[in-house]
Amino acid sequence: MKGMSKVLLFVLGWGAASFAVVDGPAGDGLVFRGASDASAGVAISSDMVVVADDENNVLRVYEVGEGGMPVFSYDLTAFLGIDPEYPEADIEGATMIGSRIYWITSHGRNRDGKMRPNRYRFFATVVHIAYGNVAMRRVGSPSTTLVHELLKIPSARRLGLDRATRFGEDLKKKEREKLAPKENGLNIEALCGSPDGETIYIGFRNPGVGTRSRAIVVPLLNADRIVEWGEASVFGEPLLWDLGGLGIRSMEYSRSHGAYFIIAGSSDEDDEFALYRWSGQPNTPPVLVQELSSDGAKFKPEAMVPFEDGRLLMLSDDGSLPIMVSGPDDCLEGEYRDDGTCLNKYLRNPEKKTFRGIWLELPGP
Repeated sequence: MKGMSKVLLFVLGWGAASFAVVDGPAGDGLVFRGASDASAGVAISSDMVVVADDENNVLRVYEVGEGGMPVFSYDLTAFLGIDPEYPEADIEGATMIGSRIYWITSHGRNRDGKMRPNRYRFFATVVHIAYGNVAMRRVGSPSTTLVHELLKIPSARRLGLDRATRFGEDLKKKEREKLAPKENGLNIEALCGSPDGETIYIGFRNPGVGTRSRAIVVPLLNADRIVEWGEASVFGEPLLWDLGGLGIRSMEYSRSHGAYFIIAGSSDEDDEFALYRWSGQPNTPPVLVQELSSDGAKFKPEAMVPFEDGRLLMLSDDGSLPIMVSGPDDCLEGEYRDDGTCLNKYLRNPEKKTFRGIWLELPGP
């Protein structure tokens, strides 16, 4: 991968961690190809992961041994009922319960604060693997009303969710721009099932609550009936977590550790990240494991994937990395830059796009 000669290594304990960025040849490390903006992922076997890219509507299955190109892909565009004028669904979170994977989009406006109905989806797929072959099918119908129903719960106004959405209001440009997902607007980025599969936790990158900006987590109680029967969403009492002023970028449950792990990150473009652990007890807050710093390697953890053997694979949204190219023809129109680069996400050939993964080595319970 041009422009990347860094390998990221994390060795984490419950209360301490060492971190290093090591120089190495461009081929070192776990590099996945065919996508750039990794935003959600689920392990579907001991050596396969399905990954979403928030810049398109395609799910890609990768073998995690060496990275490389996807071995299977599934385009969701038709299933999600996407308006072709603004085709990005902005998939941000995923969790697997049995053979079913639930997915959620950002449920936020675009970067200019404009409403984009395609970004309001909650849906499910089923994946099967047999003799090395992967098959995926859709389940029921996508929900387009989850946040609208969330705004009806008694605590929605107290949490500021109404101010972060402002549905149905005629807004001036400056007011609208403040509702961009990385400003003051609503932005969902995490989805995590409980061990018994009865609850799915929805984690918000934005907004936060209060002067300390506590992160919002909302339990969803009837995910199966939403996608299968079109029922209205039913929510539990929201949880408010002090994550040092950070929002939630990914949240996953590890059965081998008997704990939830949370990647916390800033609501804007700041490269500030931390790893937290949560017992699952509603009255017990998450505990900081370690602050995460990429030390100049620009690793932006957007997804975390637990495997049955206790490994956690962390994926980076690498869409904003500058990539050296041969010329303007290698980039989408208007995206070639004077320094001979274009951003990873704007490479014209999808096979040249890449994102990185690192393993988090954690002890048992």
